[in-house]
Amino acid sequence: MTDGPFVRNSRLLGLFTEIVQGPEGTRRAVEAAGRAIAAEARCTLAILADKLTIRSGSADELLQSALASADRLMELGAIEDDLSELWSRRREGDLGDDAFEASLQQIVMRLEAWPQSWSRGPY
Repeated sequence: MTDGPFVRNSRLLGLFTEIVQGPEGTRRAVEAAGRAIAAEARCTLAILADKLTIRSGSADELLQSALASADRLMELGAIEDDLSELWSRRREGDLGDDAFEASLQQIVMRLEAWPQSWSRGPY
């Protein structure tokens, strides 16, 4: 986890801000962090849209929808944890530029794909 304050209560935004502002950031890493900041905004919008969706259906259908939403949020948390671990390893000097950038790109791609895979049932 980042040592500094969260940006707007977002751990992801705080970490990406550190990557952009830190001396360890390369041009490619800063570009990837910029893409990730936009992707995180889309994730937030997907979460808000889901929260504002009025659902109807049987108790079982509503329970399944709630469990699916919880699973998706856990996936987003896993992306956040992976980024935190990657950034920690980078700051400690355990990763060179190429390895850091490649891993960061993978995390960014996962973050960019997350909103599209949000499961919205017919409820």
